[in-house]
Amino acid sequence: MGGAGFGGVVVALAALQAEPPKTAPQTISAVYAPGETAVWAIEQGGLLIGHAWWDCHGRVPTIEPPLHRFHGGYVMGTQSALGLLQLRASGEVLLDDRGRPHRVQLRSDGAGVSSALEVTVANGRAEGALTVGPKSTPIALAVRDDAFLLVNNWIGLFEVMVRLAAPADGQRADLLLFHPETANTLPLELRSLGNFDVRRGETTVSGRKFRDSLGEMLRVLPDGRLYEVDVVAQGVRMRRTDEPFERFDLPSLTPPAQRDFVREEVAIERGGWQLAGTITRPRKAAAERLPALFFLSGSGPQDRDGMSGGIDLGTHELLDHLTEAGFLVLRVDDRGVGGSGAPREGLTLRALADDALACVDFLRARADVEPAKLFLIGHSEGGVTAPIVACERPLAGIVLMAAPGRSLAAVLRDQKRAGLQAAGLPEALIEAELVEHARFLELVAAEGELEPDEVRIDYRAALRDREWLRSHARHDPVAQLAKVTVPVLIAQGGKDVQVSAERDAPPLLAALQAAGHADASLALFPQLDHLFKAILSDPPTTADYLKARPIDPEFLGKVTEWLLARSR
Repeated sequence: MGGAGFGGVVVALAALQAEPPKTAPQTISAVYAPGETAVWAIEQGGLLIGHAWWDCHGRVPTIEPPLHRFHGGYVMGTQSALGLLQLRASGEVLLDDRGRPHRVQLRSDGAGVSSALEVTVANGRAEGALTVGPKSTPIALAVRDDAFLLVNNWIGLFEVMVRLAAPADGQRADLLLFHPETANTLPLELRSLGNFDVRRGETTVSGRKFRDSLGEMLRVLPDGRLYEVDVVAQGVRMRRTDEPFERFDLPSLTPPAQRDFVREEVAIERGGWQLAGTITRPRKAAAERLPALFFLSGSGPQDRDGMSGGIDLGTHELLDHLTEAGFLVLRVDDRGVGGSGAPREGLTLRALADDALACVDFLRARADVEPAKLFLIGHSEGGVTAPIVACERPLAGIVLMAAPGRSLAAVLRDQKRAGLQAAGLPEALIEAELVEHARFLELVAAEGELEPDEVRIDYRAALRDREWLRSHARHDPVAQLAKVTVPVLIAQGGKDVQVSAERDAPPLLAALQAAGHADASLALFPQLDHLFKAILSDPPTTADYLKARPIDPEFLGKVTEWLLARSR
């Protein structure tokens, strides 16, 4: 679940630097026929969990240059402890003859939370919005005209890319993907691996094999159609089938109304680029000097309101609540997300701390902020960054939400084990995978160059985040927190499956107490998860993040009460 918490290594799409041989590009007019349909069966661990479809409806009349209309979607269940959780999606995409997106209208629904993605791409700009449950997030960014569209779980879009841009035998294609769910563009390497044989009807045909820089294996039929995708890391296979499948369309969503705050769009200069964000103030106190706070997000790309890859982390609920309580609140898009510049490549813990320091300095310089009443709230990885800032700037206090109190390797090992267990793997395979996982972390934390071939294929995509991993591996969060002298509230959910209520929160509190800290406390919420929302499954899993759940009111009340008491 990228962006949902500390240690969620962001899936990175890496490309080699050598220039590949060029191949002649295909067009939709040449490879797709109006009325052409496709269905893929989705399997996990050998079990059928759903289907996806992709239909070509041909050219849109009266539009020049030509645009082609595709209709698609999917339905699938999870293999986790949630059992009956079903995800559904449907929608329409308009692509130009080169397969580049011009109009995207997609809907999805999972366990009661509905989402909508609507984007228009024109003149090098993508404009639109991603709506998840009650929250709508604008999308506005530059998109190169050679970028293909990538949306999570939409295999039909992947087929378009493969049919139009697959490299010749023995060659490689370096492609660009537009991922509106994270408001980002990403590189993708697609490499030819030779041929494979498959039975089609009464005959055996020889297709072509490819591997992408995500570690996925793709098999393509002789006519260029996508036959099969193996998502190795998740044990998922998507296989083309002739089975009949009944299409459907999900209803449109009504955009939610925003709260009646004073809102101000701001930009924090970072030396050649900016962090884009929003200031919210209660309207009744718009002209006063107010206590202020800045929110530090967890790992993975997130926007200013806590949207990450289509998942609503609930950040906006917390920050809206605190605005209503009388605080001036600054929330920003992470680097490379939404309106914020700077790529995420080479990101380190120090760089994140420097971004936070710039935001603190920005607040301290405002005429409507009381500098002596400035707080930080850090969630997950943000709970690692906040103590660094607290040691370098005067603050009134920090709140640590689900902050790790152990080494990166220990936290990631627990997360890896939980994910493998939720997937139903035998214990012997789990232990073998944990050995490989530990080896990978040792390699990325070591000094010197590291060649992709030195790690297993499905781990290579994470090499793009090597500097981030290395910087965390060298940081001791407990020792850092022990240096903090301002008030500290440690908040922890008892059902958190990413940061442990038993192994992380207690060492943090113990470090403060051992240092003789005068105002340190731990607030444990036994029934809440990593997002401080009530768990609906037993045992809890990160799949709960897909469910429409509010931030827990008791948690909101506790944080608000603590902050107000120290701002008076």
